[in-house]
Amino acid sequence: MRRALSALALAALLLAGCTYHVRQVGDDHFLRTPVAWEIGTTSVHDVVRDLGPPDIVRASPDGLVFVYRAQRRVTPGFVVTAYLNLFSYEAKREQDATLVATFGKDDVLKAYGVSAAPSDDLRGDMGL
Repeated sequence: MRRALSALALAALLLAGCTYHVRQVGDDHFLRTPVAWEIGTTSVHDVVRDLGPPDIVRASPDGLVFVYRAQRRVTPGFVVTAYLNLFSYEAKREQDATLVATFGKDDVLKAYGVSAAPSDDLRGDMGL
């Protein structure tokens, strides 16, 4: 009986697996590259040249709004058996970063803001 239980425990350990999945949506280059824009002189063309096309463009009576977004979703997991799925655990973590730029009717930058950059420390995603 002990051998059977030991064999079963060993088989469960052999079938156990850890997963770590990182999904990146959007380009976060606006976080890595500091912008040298000047309010009142930087144009729509300058922003698109520096960052590429925005993820969202909104038109308002006062001008345009550009939104650049980047999202990182990390899903570490643990599964005891792949076939029976006796035990599984997944912890999800998402981090968003956003840059918003507003332009006047003359297509000149009125204001912009950047959110804090997500952490590059992957140990934090594992909960260590």
